[in-house]
Amino acid sequence: MQKIGELLAQCRKNKGLTQEEVGVMIGVQKAMVSKVENGLCVNFGTVNRIAEALGVEPIVALKSKKKADKNLIDYVMTVIVEFARRHDLTIREASNYIRRFKGIDFLTEFYDVEHTLSFNDCVDDLTIVCQNNGGTLR
Repeated sequence: MQKIGELLAQCRKNKGLTQEEVGVMIGVQKAMVSKVENGLCVNFGTVNRIAEALGVEPIVALKSKKKADKNLIDYVMTVIVEFARRHDLTIREASNYIRRFKGIDFLTEFYDVEHTLSFNDCVDDLTIVCQNNGGTLR
């Protein structure tokens, strides 16, 4: 909601209006307009009335939680296998180590970049990330 509030504040300022003027236009106190603009009010009715007063249309996208992409799963599994080979671990040991030291988070967050690298480079990056989070493998 904060992003919507920031956009509404920018629209209001672009039109040269104060929070008080917008409040009068829609029948609420200046404080309510301020709360909406600062992301402190999640009342969609008020957000919609402010947007209409400013001549804009609020569009809110609700998305379901992101399901794991099959390509991402395949990539993570392959990197775990390569990591295990490099560090002479079983796949289970490698998986537990990588999870414990934030490697899985890294692989999923930076998948877009990491999957374009060689597996050797990915394992190098993963080793460094795990070291930075308390891992001892070098």
